[in-house]
This record gives sequence, C-alpha cells and structure tokens, in this order.
Amino acid sequence: MRVIDSILDLIGNTPILKLNNVARGLPANVFVKLEYFNPSGSYKDRMALRMIGEAEKSGRLKPGNTIVESSSGNTAIAVSMVGALKGYRVRIFYPSEVYVPEKMRILERSCARIESVPLEETETAKKAGVHGARIEIPGRVKCKEMEEKNSDIWWSRQFSNHDNTLAHEEMAKEILEQLGGKVDVWVSSIGTGGNFLGVAQQLKKHIPNVKCVAVEPRGWPGWVDPLSPEAKYVPRITGGIIEEIRASGLLDEVVFVGNEEAREMAYRLSQEEGMFCGMSTGANVHVALKKAKELGEGKNVVTVAVDRGDRYFSDERYIT
Repeated sequence: MRVIDSILDLIGNTPILKLNNVARGLPANVFVKLEYFNPSGSYKDRMALRMIGEAEKSGRLKPGNTIVESSSGNTAIAVSMVGALKGYRVRIFYPSEVYVPEKMRILERSCARIESVPLEETETAKKAGVHGARIEIPGRVKCKEMEEKNSDIWWSRQFSNHDNTLAHEEMAKEILEQLGGKVDVWVSSIGTGGNFLGVAQQLKKHIPNVKCVAVEPRGWPGWVDPLSPEAKYVPRITGGIIEEIRASGLLDEVVFVGNEEAREMAYRLSQEEGMFCGMSTGANVHVALKKAKELGEGKNVVTVAVDRGDRYFSDERYIT
C-alpha cells in the first residue's frame, strides 16, 4: 500500500483482466485492460493529464488560463478533473443530442462551465450525424474561434492532439509488460482514435504481426465511415487522429457494432465478470470474443474497458 500526494498519481498502471466466463470455451484468451480504474472513471484521464502537462511545459497553457474542449462525456470529465486540480478554469461544449444527466452532474461537481451545443449549428455537423466524435464538430468550431480571439484560452483539441496518442502508447507498454509481450489481436472502439492509434503503434513496433481491429458504431443509409477512402475532412475541425489512422497502415479491420449488441455484452460483463462498464466496453468485448473464435489455442486477444457503467443509466446507446 502506498501514500500518494495527488489523485493524479493514480492515473495509469491499470490492471488487466482475463475473461473466464463470457469467453468460456473459446480457443484464444481474451484480456481486458480495466481503464475505469482511473480516478475519473475512464481511459481519458491518461490523455487529459498528458495533453495538459505538455501544454504547460511548452508555455502554451499558463496560470489563470481557461481550457476549452468539445466533448460528449468522458473527455469532458477527465479534462475538468485534471484542469481543476491544476488550477485552471474549464469550459466544455457539450453536444445536446447526447445530453446525459449523470455526466452533467459529474461535470458540475468539478465546477466546469458547460454549454450545450446543438448538432444543427453547422452544415458540416448536419451531415455528420449522431455518431462518435463527429457530434463534437459544432463545439470544435466554437473552441477554435475562442482560442483564436483570446490568448488566455487553450483548446485541448483531443481529436488532433499528438499527446492524446502518446498517452495511449503508455497503455500499450503496460499491456506488453502484463502479458509478457504476447498479444495477437488488439481491439479498440474508435471515437477520436487516440486509444486505437497509440496502442497499435506500440504493439506493431514490438509485434509486427499483431492484428489491430477498430470498432465503430453501426451507421445508417448514406452514412460514410470516417475511416473509409470516401470520407472528407475539414482542416482543423475534423480528421486529425482519424486521418492519421487511415494513412498509417496500422488498421487491419473495421467491425461495426449496433446498440443492442453493445448493450447486451455490457450487461453480460456486469453479471458474469463483475465489470460495471459502459457501452463502448460492451462493443469492444463483443468484437474481441469474435476474434478469439478465429484464433488458435494460447493466442491472446486484448481490448479495453473504456469507462464505468454509472454514466449510462439514462442513455445506453453505443455512440463511440
């Protein structure tokens, strides 16, 4: 047991769990990195701490400044927690289409200033749909405008901030150590893409043949997958890490998962493994089990428990 000086000292170094019940009878092992053990309850703590810390080191973020971000939940919570502990004001632009009372109450406790932004605010956003990080587009427009007009405002810019990816490279190093370097498949749900890309980059360096599988919410007629060649990006507003993933060559497969599949697995994980997790985790494990069926004995499939289930009582959709 150790004594810590700050709750921030508890970010990272999370345990990894072998699924013994939902994965029973499968030839390959399925492991889940339990990221809801981070202080604010999600893997976004890693990213928030890294982005804010590096902005401080560079001098871009200074005492008395305000941090702004567009987020549908976990990033908002993580940035608000880290920002508050470091003495900054935090302003969050929250997509009204995914308003969840539980998340709002968490944000209010951290004294973040919250502004609801409708998806219809820009033509770009209208075409994007309520899907993943694209629902954050109108808020990004506001963040960009505020940062350009005010020198005391810093936009953390999670969708294109390189430190987002670097923070998740640290998770990959932990996974490699925990599993003795034996990873055959990596599975991660994509929002802004930092987790998928950061872990995939590190795994491919050490295990060239590892298969990296992205998970996305199922779309609708006319919807364009942001990872597809047909997807178009708006400079400084969309693309970012998603665009890096598309160009990196690290992506081996994309699997689309619906609300019901993600929700059913999230409930199974709670009931059979004791994991009180959210819908993205359900989607991740749903796909990881599929991949485990395709592999031989002794192979390892690894995915991530993104966040806790206590922020999904009001809305159990798999959005990102």
